[in-house]
Amino acid sequence: MGAGVVTGAWARWRPVLVQLVVFASVGAALNVLYGLLYVVLREQLSPQPANALALILSTIVGTFGHRYVTFGVRGTARTVQHQVLGLALLGFSLAVTAGSLWLLDATVAEPSRRQEVVVLIAANLGTGLVRFFMFRVAMVGRHHDRTTADDRTAAPPSRSA
Repeated sequence: MGAGVVTGAWARWRPVLVQLVVFASVGAALNVLYGLLYVVLREQLSPQPANALALILSTIVGTFGHRYVTFGVRGTARTVQHQVLGLALLGFSLAVTAGSLWLLDATVAEPSRRQEVVVLIAANLGTGLVRFFMFRVAMVGRHHDRTTADDRTAAPPSRSA
């Protein structure tokens, strides 16, 4: 295998890997938000409702964050479709996290809040890869094919103070 083949393969996969790192970084911040929401909600709710509400709120915030930061989608085009996808993926995440809580409860007599949060974060990291690839298909695949004038003309965010 020649160097040109390796370089060509790297050139094709590099943008995906960069997006995955950015997605993971944004996702890490959102996992902190999710964990904090869960702990706060858990004071008043049982584990399953606290988990569901924390997931819904962090999913809505996360979809906006990933649109803008990870995938560079500007403007309002397809916002509703992306939020619907985010909420559909929430169903998948909710099934995985609810199952993880159930498994923890079935194997540990009285799990601590810390154990619950660790199990939930681990489950969310696993479902994060699925979300990345689904969002990438929805936001990048179509973004390159059918960029709207609204998307093309929006200026990138200012990074100055």
